[in-house]
Order: sequence, then structure tokens, then C-alpha cells
Amino acid sequence: MPTGGTVGIPEEYIVPMHSDAKVQEVKNTIAPPDRTVRLLNPDLVKSWQRSQAAIGAPGNIRDVPQVPEDVLDLHLLDMFQAPLTRVSDELIGTGLGLLLADAQGRILQRWSHDHDALAYLDRLGTVRGAVLSEDAVGTNGVGTVIATGKCVQVSGTEHFADFYSNAVCTGAPVHHPLTGKLLAVVTISSGIFERSGLLKPLIRSVTSQLEQQVLDVEQPAARRMLASFLERTSSHAGPVVAFGPQGLVMQSQEAGRLTVADLDLIQASSEPRRSGSFALELSTGTATVKVTALDDGAGTVVAIERERRSAPTNSSPPRPSLIGRAPDWLAAVHQVARHRGSRRPLIIAGEPGTGKASLALGLPFRPGTAHSQSLVTDAAERHLLGSRKWLGKVAERLGSSTPVTVRGIETLDGQSLDGLKSVLENTAGRGPVLLTLSAASPEEAEVLGGRLGLPVVWVPPLRDRIADLPSLWRVFTERTAPGARLDLRPETLEVLKGYRWPGNLKELRGTIEHLSITGKRGAVLPGDLPPVMQGARALSMIERVELEAIRKALQEADGNRSKAAEILGLSRATVYRKMKAYRLTA
Repeated sequence: MPTGGTVGIPEEYIVPMHSDAKVQEVKNTIAPPDRTVRLLNPDLVKSWQRSQAAIGAPGNIRDVPQVPEDVLDLHLLDMFQAPLTRVSDELIGTGLGLLLADAQGRILQRWSHDHDALAYLDRLGTVRGAVLSEDAVGTNGVGTVIATGKCVQVSGTEHFADFYSNAVCTGAPVHHPLTGKLLAVVTISSGIFERSGLLKPLIRSVTSQLEQQVLDVEQPAARRMLASFLERTSSHAGPVVAFGPQGLVMQSQEAGRLTVADLDLIQASSEPRRSGSFALELSTGTATVKVTALDDGAGTVVAIERERRSAPTNSSPPRPSLIGRAPDWLAAVHQVARHRGSRRPLIIAGEPGTGKASLALGLPFRPGTAHSQSLVTDAAERHLLGSRKWLGKVAERLGSSTPVTVRGIETLDGQSLDGLKSVLENTAGRGPVLLTLSAASPEEAEVLGGRLGLPVVWVPPLRDRIADLPSLWRVFTERTAPGARLDLRPETLEVLKGYRWPGNLKELRGTIEHLSITGKRGAVLPGDLPPVMQGARALSMIERVELEAIRKALQEADGNRSKAAEILGLSRATVYRKMKAYRLTA
């Protein structure tokens, strides 16, 4: 909750002009306003007064009351689970927890990829069914939102209950966009940190998404989809997902463990709108799903009938697989898989060394290695063969039923690009066609994609999938230096997380090869790394939150930096500077 108002300074950035001890004194006594009380936000003091009237002294709050799960409004959770899962995935690495409460302050669900954050919520009693209304636990980031009907941030001792004194809770209401009725509260829970004010624009953008979700559900076709979804969830014990018009997605509680990439794959597989059953490889293993297509374009309802863990067989050596579970990486993997089935040409774009060719092939790629399941053509060969001969070679390969990968189309000149477009349009191939493109940004890739008239999938750079670093290091070590046992020490991993990786996966593999060639064995310490990496540091939680808030503001502002600065309550120059520091593009 804001801590005051000073002319010319955004409320989010005002540092309280009082000590925790003085706040505690005022909170305990709710004394007549003196200078300290006047420096406090009046809404905060009013909340303390309401809390005192309902509870008495803060010390009277010993624990958090709970209600049984069977009284919770799970339909509300079904409506908001998919978008909040996406938000939670975007907050990986920030240490933040995300809460959804109903209009009575009862916690319906919580999300976090940070085990310490979840353990902290457990200690506070912030679990499913916990009641966080003001008359139950006093001033907090759920109950005070309900009481005031607006975005609130409560920090440290501003909470009425003493056991919340080390927490920051930033909550905002979700209103029905037509009636204005309070439907829910979404709250971000965190520890105390300097720039916590950035959480307010972040949570506002989240509630805006949820209110749009409500509006989408109000459409007639969406209502039919919702009715079918509720009917299916009542009769099916497993996960159920529904896809409706305008991108509307509904998830049952049991489907909450599906990743965003899983949802994208399920949706892509059910797009033909044909009812039936088929198998899909999801993050949880191989799943058999049943699709029910609804009439009049109302969407599809998908039930996961059963799941089983994929088990390797001993009949043949295991096929090398792509490494990574980061949401953006998995989303790219599933988009490529969808296009393989459609047989439509696709551009796989990304910075150099991000794994584009591997993604095209569906298995690790090394230049000069033969791939029996795909025909790989390098665009750089045009310089040796000449454009006409090279295009003829591409056309010949496109005529086969074998998948075709064309690497490095950024090396083609304008005339050759036009020739490639003509070949793709006029050659009736029977196999998937995937083209890789090295580009500095998604915007640059889209320009070339538009020239060829092809869709583009962006492969995230390594710095945006840092969570995959340990598994990538392990696999690359096993493949390139199996006898070296190059084990990352925790402090070394932190250094690697802070490095920007301009060379991406290629640079990571090169680093491991260099260590092996120079005779390194066993534990890898920070001093063993190349000098350029040793000065790197991982972003702090504060910086990660700041980065995510700026990203959200830019999305909400459609890339307009001035509008994003206004949303954040920062100067335009500050936003420019921070975008440059974090290497963000509008």
C-alpha cells in the first residue's frame, strides 16, 4: 500500500518518514493524529482502526483461520487459473508468490516456482482455504483490498498482525467489467525490498488481464463453452481444459500442473475442431486426451483421460533429446512440433547459437554431422554453388517426403530470398520445411518473415532461460567431456547466471570444451571460468522484479516507452536507462 503522497514523487517510490517502532506504536494505540500519523497514508490508519474494532490489539491474532476446501468457489479458480499460471511462469526466478482470493478473502490458489517462497507462505498460514479478510487477520494485501476496493500495498509493520512484519503484500481487485461487482483479489507476496513499489503496476496489469477474461466469458459462444466445461469437470476426475473464442482458456483445478507450453500444444492439436482421442507428449509424460468440439465455433473441451510416464525401451539406444524446461523454450518447442504436423513452412528465428537448428531437427545438431531423418541445407552454400544451382538443390529436396531444414537464411541476398520464396510456393513437398534465421530481435525476424510470407517462432536466448543452465551444463559435459566430471559449484552457477551469454548455447558448449582441453577436472570454481565471465553477477530479486515490471508496462503500453514510464510512475529517461541496462526492446 502507498505510504504517503509527496508532490512530484510517485507514491510507489516514497520511503516512509517514520521508523518501524513508531508505526508499531501508532498501530497499537491508534492515537489521535499527530505528525507521524499525518505522514502515514490515511487509508492505512483507517484500516488499522477497522482491524482494532474487529480484533482488538494486534497480539490477539495468533493464527490464520481456514475454511474447508469444499466451500471454496472453484468455478472462479477455473476461470482464472490459465492466465494466472502464465503470470506465474513469467515470474520464475523472482522469489515472488501469487495469490488468488475470492471476494470474502478466502485463498483459492497460490502459485510460485520458488520453494522458499512457498515454505514462507506455509509458515504464515497462507494456504488454500485461509481467510485473510480484515476482520480475521487485520490490515493485509487481501483483506484491505476488499475493504477499500482499490490497489493496496502493505509493507512490513504496516500489517496489523505482527507475524506479517517481514512481508510485503501487493494486491488489487478484480471487478466485473460490466457490473463493477468485486469478483476476486490477486496479491503478490514477497519479502521486504527497496523497490517493492514496482509491484503495483505489475499487479494492476494482471488484474486487467483477468477482467478481460471475464468480459470474454460473457460472450454467447463463450457461455456455451463454459457450460460444456463445467459439465465435463463435474463428470471427469482428471484434468480438463477448454479453449474458446478470442483466446479464452479455462482450466480445472486438476489441470493446474500443466505448463503453459502444455496448454499451447493441446490447443494446437485440437485446432482442427474434430472430436476424438489421441496421445500427446506433455511435460508430465505421455497423455491420452479426449477432445470434444463444440458447435458454432464455441471452442473445444479437452479432458486428459490418463497419463503415464514415458519409459525407455532396451530395444534401441535412446534418441538424444532437446534440453530445457523454461516456459519460453518449451513454447517454441511445441510451436515447431505443431508446424511439423501441418507441413507448412516455418521460420525458426533467434540470436546466433540459441539452438535453432536443433529445434528444427528435434534433436541436438552439430555442423558436419549427418542426420538420416532430415535433409539439411546450408544457405551459405549459395556463395559456392551460385544462386540458381543452390535454389535447384533446395527445390529437389523439397520434393521428397523427408523433412527439410534450411539453415542460415539471413545470409541470402534479396534476389535469393525472392527465389527461395518462389521455390517454397511452387514446390509441392510432402515433408515439413523449417528454415532457421539468426536475428538480433523478434522484430527483425518478423520483417524477414513478412518478406517470405511465413510465420516465425522466436527461440529465447540463453540469458532468458537461466533456469535451464544446470541441466544444459550437465548434458553438454556428458557429451563433450564425459571423463572430466566438470561439476558446477553453487557459487560458479551464480556467476554463470549473471553472465549475459552473447554466444548463447554455442558459447556455453565452448566454455566446457575449453575447460576440458586445458585439463580441468572435477569441481569448477568461479576462477576456472574465462575472465570475461568472472565479473558477471546474477540479478538480485529486486532487479528481477524491476525487470519484470518494466516488461509488463511495455506490454500494456504496446511498446510505447512514454506510456510505460507513466504506468510505472517513472521518468521517460529512467525507463530508457533501465531498458538499456536490462537489454530490453520495446
